[in-house]
Amino acid sequence: MDLGLERVTRLLEALAPAASPLLPPPHLAFPIIHVAGTNGKGSICAYLSSILTASGFRVGRYNSPHLITPRDTIQINNKPISQQDYEFVTQEVHQKDAELNLKATSFELLTATAFYFFAYGTGVSTHSPSSSPTSSSPSKVDIAIIEVGVGGRLDATNIVPRPKVCVIASIGMDHVGLLGNTIEEVAFEKAGIIKAGAPVVVAPQHEGEKVYRVIQERAAQLTHLPDQIVRVQPASWLNPQEAGKLTPPSPVGRWAVRENGFRFWIPLLGDFQLENATTAIAAINVLKSSTLKEKQAQWSDRITDETIRQGIRDTVWPGRLQWIDGDSAPGEVQGRLLVDGAHNPAAAITLRTYVDQYISEVSLVSPTPRIHWIMAFTQGKNVEEMFDILFSKTSKTDSRAERASAGDTFSAVEFSAPEGMPWVSPIPAQEVCDRLEKQQERTHIQEENRIRSRPFGGDLKAALEWVGQQRQGEDVVVLCGSLYLVADLFRL
Repeated sequence: MDLGLERVTRLLEALAPAASPLLPPPHLAFPIIHVAGTNGKGSICAYLSSILTASGFRVGRYNSPHLITPRDTIQINNKPISQQDYEFVTQEVHQKDAELNLKATSFELLTATAFYFFAYGTGVSTHSPSSSPTSSSPSKVDIAIIEVGVGGRLDATNIVPRPKVCVIASIGMDHVGLLGNTIEEVAFEKAGIIKAGAPVVVAPQHEGEKVYRVIQERAAQLTHLPDQIVRVQPASWLNPQEAGKLTPPSPVGRWAVRENGFRFWIPLLGDFQLENATTAIAAINVLKSSTLKEKQAQWSDRITDETIRQGIRDTVWPGRLQWIDGDSAPGEVQGRLLVDGAHNPAAAITLRTYVDQYISEVSLVSPTPRIHWIMAFTQGKNVEEMFDILFSKTSKTDSRAERASAGDTFSAVEFSAPEGMPWVSPIPAQEVCDRLEKQQERTHIQEENRIRSRPFGGDLKAALEWVGQQRQGEDVVVLCGSLYLVADLFRL
């Protein structure tokens, strides 16, 4: 992976329309909220975009990696741009890259495509005006929510000199070796998005003060005042007695309350969403207060408590702790299944916490269900650490008595090659099963308590069929390990 800012900066500067000299280059044409971190940054971006959309703004959002196709990463008001617009802007960007012989990476090209579209739509061209589509998309967003790809300091998105707000989501060990071998080294790279004069919102950090210290040191180097760094305190679930007095706005979700008494509905599953939703609200409040000081009243006038509540309530973030049921569930699996893109230890803990809570509730009225895992892993992932979290006889999050894995199953599959990401490939399914068997031997799990594993190569449908044959009663089916696998499921 070739990180750095030189190529993408030169590319974006060259993409300023020659026919319109008053227009700035794309990365300087609109305000942004920049979001880095290891876990939660995607859902924080989704919350931010939804709140600002509910407040009446034209909002760009850039998330990566894509779920189904690369254009999914570039959205306006929470909807992917059209295929026609994507193809036009991609051609503009690739043509300019070829002219300059920059040899930008695929992620740099995609990032430049997003910034170009957010700045100009398809209403201008760096080449001939006649090359624009007949019906051009509206130009320039009011604001864009930009998610870091990898790290932060040298990530291609880190080319805006002063974001409106810099947000640091929860930081954990991520891309070890590339970003560093300690949590402090990883945090240093993530904190690299902090810019002079830009307020910083920091989500709750499970690694504690050592992460906060790195962030504070980076901010201090840029002469940040203490009130420019906001440490978020997570909301709490509203107690059942109080929640019972309120009308749920949707079948899935729970009522939450902040320290100041602000109540809102969270539609996304998992206790960790208390942190992510509150971080998004804190960032919105910082945007309001900072722009008010700059006498940009449109932000504080249009963003209200009600639009914040509506934005959180309407947030959708596919493939992250999401139940797929009814007609949306594949018939082969014989019922609903839980999908989650969990691909690192912190995300695995979150997933296991939710699964344990769900099983505890089900076990109150029926026999303890088994778990059927369907998983794929990207090359380079520490699968043994994931196994230890998800499959240990006593899960790290289970407050009940020991839960044996007897009857649980594990289906290893290989995801299809993600479009535009040739460096990403799956670990062979047979290798994953072999590593699970060795892990169970090393940890001295009795034969009768071991998870039954089976490799399916790249045949996800066959894995679903086998699991469908195995499941009984209230058994839980969980598909996880990679967003690329989740994408394959959604394509079925």
